[in-house]
Amino acid sequence: MSSERGPVKATRENFYTADRAELYENRDKMVRDKWVKIMKLRIVREKLHECYHREGVNHLQNCRALVERYLKDLPDARIGGPPPMFRKEEEKKSAE
Repeated sequence: MSSERGPVKATRENFYTADRAELYENRDKMVRDKWVKIMKLRIVREKLHECYHREGVNHLQNCRALVERYLKDLPDARIGGPPPMFRKEEEKKSAE
C-alpha cells in the first residue's frame, strides 16, 4: 500500500494492512544489514586474533585500536531474537 507521501512503513499497528511485498522487502533488508554487521565484526575479530599472535607480549599496546573497534561494534552485531516490533507483545505475554 502506498500513500501520496510514499510507501507505507510496516509497523505493529498496520501489520495486516501493509503491502506484503513491502513487508518482505523490509525484512530482507533488515536481515542483510544485520549480516553485513556480523561479517564486518568477524573480519575485525580475525584481524585482532592475528594481531595478538603477531605482537606477542606487546599486544596490549599494539592491538589497542582493534580491541576498541571490536568492543564498539560488538553490541550492534549480535543475533538476538525477534525484531523489535514484536518484542513488546512478548513482554506482555511473559508478564501475565
